Amino acid sequence: MGCLLLQAFNGMLSAQTSKIQILEEQLRPAYGTARASLYIALADACIEEGQFDKAAEWAEEGADFAKKIKQPDLRAIALNRHGKAMMLGGKRKAAGKFEQSRDVLRQNNSSNKTLLIDNLQNLRMLAERAGKVKEVAILDDQIAVLSGKSIASPENMPVSKGELRQELAELQNLLANAGTGFKTDQVRLMQESQELQAQLAAKQAAIDEMTEAQMKASMMVMQQRFLLDSMVFRSGIDSLAAANTQLALSEAQSNRKFYISAMIALLFLAGGSLFSFVRARQHSKLLEEKNIIIREEQERSENLLLNILPSLVADELKKKGHTDARFFDDVSVLFADFVGFSKIAEVLSPQQLVSELDTCFRAFDQIIALHGIEKIKTIGDAYMCAGGLPNGGGSQLRNMVLAARDMQRWLSDWNIERVKKGQPLFEARIGIHNGPVVAGVVGSKKFAFDIWGDTVNIAARIEQAGEGGKINISGEAYELIREFFPCTYRGKIAAKNKGEIDMYYVEN
Repeated sequence: MGCLLLQAFNGMLSAQTSKIQILEEQLRPAYGTARASLYIALADACIEEGQFDKAAEWAEEGADFAKKIKQPDLRAIALNRHGKAMMLGGKRKAAGKFEQSRDVLRQNNSSNKTLLIDNLQNLRMLAERAGKVKEVAILDDQIAVLSGKSIASPENMPVSKGELRQELAELQNLLANAGTGFKTDQVRLMQESQELQAQLAAKQAAIDEMTEAQMKASMMVMQQRFLLDSMVFRSGIDSLAAANTQLALSEAQSNRKFYISAMIALLFLAGGSLFSFVRARQHSKLLEEKNIIIREEQERSENLLLNILPSLVADELKKKGHTDARFFDDVSVLFADFVGFSKIAEVLSPQQLVSELDTCFRAFDQIIALHGIEKIKTIGDAYMCAGGLPNGGGSQLRNMVLAARDMQRWLSDWNIERVKKGQPLFEARIGIHNGPVVAGVVGSKKFAFDIWGDTVNIAARIEQAGEGGKINISGEAYELIREFFPCTYRGKIAAKNKGEIDMYYVEN
């Protein structure tokens, strides 16, 4: 039984490995969106097999390639896979990849809600592991909104019977206390009422005992006191009114002076603030314009430097002020040269000749850029480029052959138009060789990136031994591409200072 389980497990491993190998084989000739999708498929396969570091590498390459070909949806998927590989592999900063994937989806208004929810769920898992309770709650709300589910609020949470009983008991205590207070106030009011009634009864008894004359005299005294009190009160009221009027006038004058002073001060402050605001805005506008000019100049300098040097060499030159020569053991070198260029130069004016060369070389620049090949230099009518810099290895030789085919096709279409106009034809010999080179920048002025080595010399000899409109390759290059391109063996061809070399024509 144990043997059967072991055999089944080994079978699963071999099936997974063969799946990865099949995807890698499909990746080599692929390009465009198909290539980006294969990067993602390789990352998924490696995740299934538990090769999380390898999965992260495939996903990162897929994200970079998708960005290069301007496919934001594929880039977002690749970033999601990169984050999963890092999270499963126990790497840090996995959350950053999910956030980048989410940002790419939002910036491009993508409708891939499933991927957006998956990013949020993975971010929630990482936040929960880190103990970030508030962040988990925010992510739960976002996931619920995207999923169309309602979010329970504290106001709608059910209340238990125990809580209801406790609230009812508290209300009953309040009512009991209120009743007790009411009873106390009622007793106090009754006592005060009884005292007043007793006083009224005593006054009534005193009045009953007074004679009629005494009552008249008492009434006269009360009237006189009332008149006297009224006059004194009126006099006091009049003097108080006069004093209040004088005080109001003084206060009004003080307030008027204060308000006038305050308005003047506010006017000065408003004027100063407006002046400062206008000056600050002018300075801000000037500073912004200067920053824009500086950024444009920096971008222009960066683009100019990258047009002259590869990115790796340019970065090293900016950091260190110089670059070190490097050895690469697997580089593909291509030479292209026009047949009968001297005769063409006799027919065209110098301006026309340079213009025609510029048209050709611009087209060649666009073609090799699409295939990831680095332009080295032009020497007269010769064009030189290399593949495999700076990384080396991989499928750069196949990409170079594809680029050479595209160059010959472009020249063929261009020559059709030239024949119609009665202009001379431009036919190019193309030679390709593969091997080790030394690459770097020499000198301190007018930097120029170049490569050296026997591989470069052999590639030049192979180009010279070719024919116009054809792609001539060495035997070493043929062994590496024989499974992908049909070729015709030419035999051993003598090359200057190199003896006899096996050469092949790549069929178009």
